[in-house]
Formats: sequence, C-alpha cells, structure tokens
Amino acid sequence: MKRFQDQQRVGDSSASLALESEWRRRLCLDAGADDVGFVEVGRPELADQHAEIVSLLPTTKALISFVLKMNRENIRTPARSIANVEFHHTTHEIDEVARRIVAALEAAGVRALNGGAAGFPMEADRWGAKMWTISHKPVAVAAGLGHMGIHRNVIHPKFGNFVLLGTVLMDGNITEYSLVACAQSAF
Repeated sequence: MKRFQDQQRVGDSSASLALESEWRRRLCLDAGADDVGFVEVGRPELADQHAEIVSLLPTTKALISFVLKMNRENIRTPARSIANVEFHHTTHEIDEVARRIVAALEAAGVRALNGGAAGFPMEADRWGAKMWTISHKPVAVAAGLGHMGIHRNVIHPKFGNFVLLGTVLMDGNITEYSLVACAQSAF
C-alpha cells in the first residue's frame, strides 16, 4: 500500500503529459459545460487559494473553470418558486458536469478532482470561516470567463451574470492556458 501511495504522489508519466488544448475544451463542452477556461495553479490571482488547492490534490498543475448558463426569464421572474427551481436545477447540473469532466480525465489517465460543490458550503468544521473548498469566482476570472461585477457575481461576456460556476483540479499540464484579455474578446 505504501508503494502505491508513493507512486500516486509522484504521478505516472501519462498524468504529466501536456494535454492538447482543443481536446480538453471539447471534453468539457461534451460533459455539458457552456463555456470553459483553463488556468495554471501558480497564477498570481490564485495565490490566496494555493495552499487549499494543493491540500485537496497535492499534484494539481491546472484548474478547469466552467460555466453553465441559467434560463434568464426564470431568474428574472418575481415568482420565487420558479427562480429557486432554476437555481437548484443548475446547481445540481453543474455538480454533474464536474463529475463527468473528472471521469473523462481519469479515463484518459489524468488525476482530477471536483473543486467543490457548486451549492451551499458544506465544510461545517470551518464554521465562522470559509466553509467552501475552492472559491469558484476568482478561478473563473483568472480563467478568462468574465469579470467580477460590483454585485460580486462574475459577469460572463456572453451569458451575463445568469451563470453558475464550477472548478475541476487536475494533475496534468495544459499546452495553452486561458488569457483574460483573449477570452474576453472571443465572444
């Protein structure tokens, strides 16, 4: 068992191979994401999360940030029950998309981990402090999926703030990371 754990910490050669950019993008879109961006773990914008990221997956090399769009009119309606159903359905769906991305990466020989539930924070042992694992918003901004609005939501260049966010950690190099300026002008 110790030998297996040592090998997992070091990582096998397939996990350290660079992943082709279009392949990984297609993998995420096929899993159900509406948009996706990629950011290296050492990006300065994520420095305040680095320790937590590597505590979840010590061999993390890159983060995948993805969005799912919500139905605008369902969110805009004054009928709270309709808006709540939209939020809850999309929250459930974003967790499923993260699960599919992780499964596809693992099938390709890349260690990966869902960076945290999209819904309500569950790390109750941290009561009174940060109760979530990864802060999806700064990851999305660093991955070029939008800008932070004054309302503290990410504003996606195409979908506005009618989005929910997810993050996947992976032990695999990326051949081309998202650049904020490039990703913003792509839409």
